[in-house]
Amino acid sequence: MIPIGICAQDFTSVTASVNGDKASSTFDNNVKTGWQLTTKDMENQQHLMYVLAAPGDVNEVQIQGKGLASENIQKVIRLYITYDPMNLGDPVNYTVSGDKTLVLSFKPKYGAHLRIQFADKAGNTPIIINEVSVGYDQSINTSSASGTAKDKPWMNASRPVEERIDLLLAVMTTAEKMELLREGWGIPGIPHLGIPDIKKVEAIHGFSYGSGATIFPQSIGLGATWNRKLVEEVAGVIGDETKSAHAIQAWSPVLDVAQDPRWGRCEETYGEDPVLVSEIGGAWVKGYQDQGLMTTPKHFGGHGAPLGGRDSHDIGLSEREWREVHLVPFRDIFRKHKYESIMMAYSDYQGVPVAKSTELLKDILRDEWGFDGYIVSDCGAIGNLTAKKHYTALNKIEAARQALAAGIATNCGDTYNDKAVIEAAVNGQISMEDLDFTCRTLLRVMFRKGLFEENPSRSLDWKKQYPGWNSDPHKEVARRAAQESIVLLENKNNILPLSKSLKSIAVIGPGADDLQPGDYTGKPLDGQLKSVLTGINAAIGSTTKVVYEKGCEFFSNENTQIEKAVKAAKQADVAVLVLGDCTSSESITNVTKTSGENHDLATLVLPGDQQRLLEAVCATGKPVVLILQVGRPFNLSYAAEHCQAIMVNWLPGQEGGYATADVLFGDYNPAGRLPMTFPQHVGQVPLYYNFKTSGRRYEYSDMEYYPLYYFGYGLSYTSFEYSDLKISQQQNGCVNVSAAVKNVGSRAGDEVAQLYVTDMYGSVKTRVVELKDFERIHLQPGETKTVNFTLTPYQLSLLNDRMDRVVEAGEFKIMVGGTSPSYVAKDRIKDSLNYPDNTKGLVGTLNYTMNFSSDFNLKVVSVNEDPISKTKTAVLEVINAGTITDTGKVGMYVNGRKAGTDRHFELDPGEKKELRFKFESDNSEEVSFTTKYKMVKL
Repeated sequence: MIPIGICAQDFTSVTASVNGDKASSTFDNNVKTGWQLTTKDMENQQHLMYVLAAPGDVNEVQIQGKGLASENIQKVIRLYITYDPMNLGDPVNYTVSGDKTLVLSFKPKYGAHLRIQFADKAGNTPIIINEVSVGYDQSINTSSASGTAKDKPWMNASRPVEERIDLLLAVMTTAEKMELLREGWGIPGIPHLGIPDIKKVEAIHGFSYGSGATIFPQSIGLGATWNRKLVEEVAGVIGDETKSAHAIQAWSPVLDVAQDPRWGRCEETYGEDPVLVSEIGGAWVKGYQDQGLMTTPKHFGGHGAPLGGRDSHDIGLSEREWREVHLVPFRDIFRKHKYESIMMAYSDYQGVPVAKSTELLKDILRDEWGFDGYIVSDCGAIGNLTAKKHYTALNKIEAARQALAAGIATNCGDTYNDKAVIEAAVNGQISMEDLDFTCRTLLRVMFRKGLFEENPSRSLDWKKQYPGWNSDPHKEVARRAAQESIVLLENKNNILPLSKSLKSIAVIGPGADDLQPGDYTGKPLDGQLKSVLTGINAAIGSTTKVVYEKGCEFFSNENTQIEKAVKAAKQADVAVLVLGDCTSSESITNVTKTSGENHDLATLVLPGDQQRLLEAVCATGKPVVLILQVGRPFNLSYAAEHCQAIMVNWLPGQEGGYATADVLFGDYNPAGRLPMTFPQHVGQVPLYYNFKTSGRRYEYSDMEYYPLYYFGYGLSYTSFEYSDLKISQQQNGCVNVSAAVKNVGSRAGDEVAQLYVTDMYGSVKTRVVELKDFERIHLQPGETKTVNFTLTPYQLSLLNDRMDRVVEAGEFKIMVGGTSPSYVAKDRIKDSLNYPDNTKGLVGTLNYTMNFSSDFNLKVVSVNEDPISKTKTAVLEVINAGTITDTGKVGMYVNGRKAGTDRHFELDPGEKKELRFKFESDNSEEVSFTTKYKMVKL
């Protein structure tokens, strides 16, 4: 037992339902300060939510305060120990002792958060909480065992990695193996065995732990830049700040393909297209890993298409949809950048929760792709296998069996570390083969990264601002990223850019002076987030008057003062409205969030009274510039008709206010492009651009099919023209595509040239149009540049009616432009694909003359027998004698009956792979191995 005392190190942060600015005084080691609930506060349910400095098996909570007594505290307070703050679970049953210091004791429960919940109408006496601390049960924690490992054979770095793993596993107890898989702000390690710890961070748009790291645009904004090099640079800066804080792993980036804007986590993604996500996500992985750090792409997989837009509610995707869309970014980025850990998702694969899917996590991820790193569970996902969510496991022991069989190593949650689970493992109720395999995946990465020899991981000082954090060079990158992310949707009569010498500007809206950075943001420093109002005030001349009115809250209908906003707009030359989502750091309390994890929307109308505010200001007749500060597409049908200009600055990071003003006043020419389609109405969603042909109508009886703003769309302050489209097929099957792009306007600016392809006729239905590549280029007025793209046969391929990857000779449309092409949503929709003129893009035709397919040959290499068990192992060689990369699987049959599980593979042309099959035989059986089309016998 750790001695229990009032210690500021027990917690890293706390949030509160009320009086949030005083909550941290409950662990400041000062009994004279505290957090108070008035009798009015106590009419409603209130809470304190703490983040534990050391996740572990909590068994006591100490409280010093006033207004609480041992005889009534159980009626007033409920305690929750949880790993996932979004899913509290059941409160603990505790006993009470003590007088001045109340000690609440309970059965040990593992967690990373403590929630103290106060019942509503619990009394008529004010409550003051002066100090709170926790105690831990360490009886199952092996990490502090005595001894040293420095001279042990597995510590010899000259030995092969797999040999070192074998040596270490041979001496580890079962309890130590379970301890290895425990998660607590990373991997805790086992010091007496020399097993290092791994400190991790969430880092999708900045180092998100502590306070003071640079805050970059949220991922959806980075996707809107369509700029690989910039995103690689951003990730490199985040990596630099990660190293400064002595962490070595990021549970990032998010590679989900977001297909429903109602989903709150759209903001964490790079958009709705698998190629865009692959390219921008790949740039992030490269930039971060080039710093010598580890990435953990997530959420594997199919997480971005939830039913009804509700987070983690599975829609039942087909294998075809998985392989055409949702697996693409994870596969492509692994092939290019070889990440060494990956986070599995809450969702299902073919009806099986991912947390137990051996087909997804072993057959596809490991056997097909060759991933040999370790799998991290999303928080609580293993526990979700029980009746908590999925009902595939009767209890945590069975959930652990299922997850270990799938090879999930790091348990973010409370399953592997559960005492009953550890006892079951020690007693042989959990497969040691599965446990060893899973431990091996984690140890392999640790040895390969050299962490046993030199481990830079150190515990985070949550109150420290580390060297390099928020430095001027890093601020410059953040501002540039915000500038490049801004998408201009409307600019009627070229109202933008605004003059810096206007007489007056009304700046209105809940987001005008409250910049929203998005979820997974660290606690901002005072003044770190530069709002749009701050940016405008910094940009204008001294003769321009700025009048600010909030108008309404983001979500609440309280404090609405639309009449003041209308008055300000009437007195101004132009009204700038900043509306949108509320989504920020977990340290920000007393707000209702509308975007981010677990914050999905049923409608896409601007929340709260924001739509009323928009309509009221537009009704003044004054020019209105709408700045949409959001993490997802919204319904802008009214705004598109009534606003003179609309720009989306997303969740733009700490320099977002300055960057937005740069665009407003013409110091930066916008060139962001939409990474997601904007619908006319929520009734149209999901409405992603790369849909497949309909068997009947496209339109509704009360609305046409078309989106309000197309994927890839965005305006500029200058104009571009496309010309000289060239398409040529090469002998190796690749297709070279080039086009000239000219800046025909008077301002320098960026254009995002986008390459789209349509397979006109195929053996199966194909998507109406698909993005294949893109390039962001900068052009001076009058300057022309040629963009060049190369399409490989794989990029022209499809999955046929047998799920074989093939390229079919025939007609392809090739389109290069500054947005996705338009179409007529009627019969012959593919024929209608076009650009209105050459300022938007060009369309050409390719008559492709080659066919590509795989051809897998089998050969038995050897058969070996274990003299003790009499088990035989057949080594089978598979070679792709075909012309395209494809997947397949081999099944084993004994006397005509299926035996064991299929072995999956993916092979490039000419590539070969050995597969091993174990079976019992007395030499009388007929053993054969089959692919979809071929068979070989022993």
